[in-house]
Amino acid sequence: MCPTKKTLIIVASSTSETQLETDIKNRYDSEFLRYRGVPKGLLPISGRPALSWWYEYAQSRFDHVYIISNAYNFKHFERWASGVNFSRENILNGGLSTGILQDLAFVHRVKQIQSDIVITSAEMIPTNVLQHTHSELFDVDRNFIRMIDEDPFIFGMSLELLQGVDDYIEKVAPTADTDQKNRLKLYIITKAHRASISKLSVEDYSVFSYADPDVSLQSYLDVWQFCKNDDFDSRRKSFKFQTKPLHMRAYARVGLMGNPSDGFYGKTMSLLISNFWAEVTLIPNGAGDELVEAITILPNPVSDPHKFSSLECLVGVSQIDGYETGDRLLRACCKVFYLHCKDNGIPIDTRQGFRVMFETNIPRQVGLAGSSAIITALWKMLSSFYGVTQEQIPLELQASLVLKVEWEELGIAAGLQDRVIQAFGGLVYMDFDREYMETYGHGKYQPLDVGLLPKLWLAYVADPDDSGKVHSAVKQRFLNGDEEIIKAMRKFASFTEQARQSLEANDHKRFAQLMSSNFDLRRETYGDAVVGASNLRMIELARKHNCAAKFPGSGGAIVGMWNGPNPETEKSDLLGLRRALESEGFVFLELSPMVYDDAY
Repeated sequence: MCPTKKTLIIVASSTSETQLETDIKNRYDSEFLRYRGVPKGLLPISGRPALSWWYEYAQSRFDHVYIISNAYNFKHFERWASGVNFSRENILNGGLSTGILQDLAFVHRVKQIQSDIVITSAEMIPTNVLQHTHSELFDVDRNFIRMIDEDPFIFGMSLELLQGVDDYIEKVAPTADTDQKNRLKLYIITKAHRASISKLSVEDYSVFSYADPDVSLQSYLDVWQFCKNDDFDSRRKSFKFQTKPLHMRAYARVGLMGNPSDGFYGKTMSLLISNFWAEVTLIPNGAGDELVEAITILPNPVSDPHKFSSLECLVGVSQIDGYETGDRLLRACCKVFYLHCKDNGIPIDTRQGFRVMFETNIPRQVGLAGSSAIITALWKMLSSFYGVTQEQIPLELQASLVLKVEWEELGIAAGLQDRVIQAFGGLVYMDFDREYMETYGHGKYQPLDVGLLPKLWLAYVADPDDSGKVHSAVKQRFLNGDEEIIKAMRKFASFTEQARQSLEANDHKRFAQLMSSNFDLRRETYGDAVVGASNLRMIELARKHNCAAKFPGSGGAIVGMWNGPNPETEKSDLLGLRRALESEGFVFLELSPMVYDDAY
C-alpha cells in the first residue's frame, strides 16, 4: 500500500552548467557579478530564490525533503537552507556526481529512507494548477515519469526500486556521461512491474519549463525573473510592509570608577558621552527588490574596505588596520538577536529583509567601547524594526545579550560595563555581585544624576595599538583563584562605592583622589608593560597640570578632571595640559554626557 506521504529528493548534483549559469558567467556588469557561480535553482524569482517557492509548497506535502548537492554548490545550498529553516542535515554533499542513480543510492544509504520517493530538480516552480493536481501527479502512482513534451522532469520510485539501485549500479555501471534523466527513466521502466508515464500540458504547467537546462539569461529576464509576482503580492499583503529608512545611534562611554572589575564580579561607575557615536542605518527592502527577505550588510568604507585607490593603498590599509572587518559585528548581532527571539517565543516577522550599514566616529582601540556601540545600535534598531519591546527584552538583559555577541560569538574580551551604560545612557552605578549575576544573568544597575559630576575631559592616543590584549593575563589569574588579583578587584569595587558617596556629597576632591587611586591600583595589578608607555605619559602630564586621571576602558585613553588647589588656575592648567598632550601627538577634548530620552 502506498504511504500517505512520500519523501522528496531534490537533485542538484550535476556538475554541468546550465545555459543560464553560463550566460551569467559571461557577463561582467555589477548586476550579474553577484550571481556568478550561484546555482540556477537559487537565482531570484519574484523576490525569493526559486527553490524557496518549491520548498514552501513541498514541506507540508512530503514526509521528508532532502537535497543532494555536489562539491561545487554545497555551500550555496547550505546558505540557502539557513534562511528558510531547512535542516542542514538534509542537504547531502555527494562530491563529484557520477550519475543520478548513484546519487539516489547515496541518499538512501545515508538517510535510511523507508518510503516511496519523488525526484525533482531544484528549479521547480509551483503553480495554482499544481495544488489541484498534486495527488494525481505525485501520490496515485508509486513508479512514474511525468513529462513535458519529450522531456522527463518529475519521477516517482517505490521503496523497493530504491532499495535495488545499488545492485543495479554494480551490474550495469551507468556513467555520468550519459543522459541522466533518461537513465533514471530507463531504470524505472525496466525494473517496475508497472510504471506510469504521462505527458503534461505545456499550457497548464509551463512554469515547470524553468527546469529546462537550455533556459537562457535573456529568457530568465523576460519570462522567469518575475513569474511569481502574483503570489508574491499575496504574501506581501499579508503583512505590513515597512518603507522608511531607520537610523539608530549608540554612544561611546568612559568608565569613571572601578573598571576593570566589571569582568570580575566587582562594581563600576560609567558615563555615556555624546562626543562620539556609532550609527546604524537600516533600509527596508522594497516590494520590487529581487530578494525581499534578504539581509544585506553594506560595507563601511573605513572599517570594511572593499575598494582601494591603488595596490599600494590596499597594502597600507592592511598594515595599519589588519584584516578583521566591522561587518562581523553586525552579522553576530543579527544571529544572537534572532536566536534569542526564537528560543524565547518572541514573535518576529522575517518576511521583509533589509540592507544595513554602520558609521562610527568613535576612536578605535582606545577603550571607548566602539565595538559594543555598533552592536548596541544595531540591537536597538532590530528591536524597533521587528517591534520587540522593552518588556520582552529588558535593558538589563539587552546588555547581557550584547556582551554575548562579543564574548561568545566573536571572542572579544569584554565585561558588562560598556553594554550596560550603552543600554541605559547617562551615569550608572553597577554592582556585578557574583551570586546575583548567577541567579539573574545580570547585575544591579542604578542610574545616577549626571549633574553630580565634575567637568571631565578625555585624552587619547592618536595612533593606538590593539587594546584587546590588556585583560588576558589578569583574567586567567583570577580564574585560577589568585588571591592578589581577587583582592585587587575587591578594592576596585570599593573605590566605586566611595566614588558614589563622594558624588552624592558633592565632594569632587575625594572623587578625584579615587580616580588617581583607581589608576595606581591598575598599574600595580597589570604592570607597566601592559599599561604601556604612552598611557603612562598621559597620566604623567595630567598630574603635572593638577589633574586626576585614569583609564576609561582597557587602555589607549585617559579620562580626567581638574584637581588643583587654586580654582583660579583651573583654566590655565587645562590649557597647559591640552597643549602638552597635543605637542606629543595625543588628542584632548572636553566631555559631554549623553542621557537618553528613551532607552529604546
